[in-house]
Amino acid sequence: MSKQVWQAKDGELFNSEEECLLHERACLFLNDMNHSEYVRNEKRWGMQKDFSRRFLEGFQSKSDFWKYSDSFRTLADILDGKRLDLPRNNPPS
Repeated sequence: MSKQVWQAKDGELFNSEEECLLHERACLFLNDMNHSEYVRNEKRWGMQKDFSRRFLEGFQSKSDFWKYSDSFRTLADILDGKRLDLPRNNPPS
């Protein structure tokens, strides 16, 4: 008996549609955080200002982790599939 698999846009294979969709959303988030339009994409994903730069360049101190704790919580919710309202198509100005 054959087993159904789901293939993400990047070619990765998954055993369930849910896993595949979570992977695709995570990839979309990572692509947006690595994009030059930092301000727009941070608003689009509900992240704090400059989170994406710290995310890419590294957090230099323990206080940075606390400063961006709301963004880490949002990121965890995105990866867990709990924030289906994100990304926003038209982020607030």
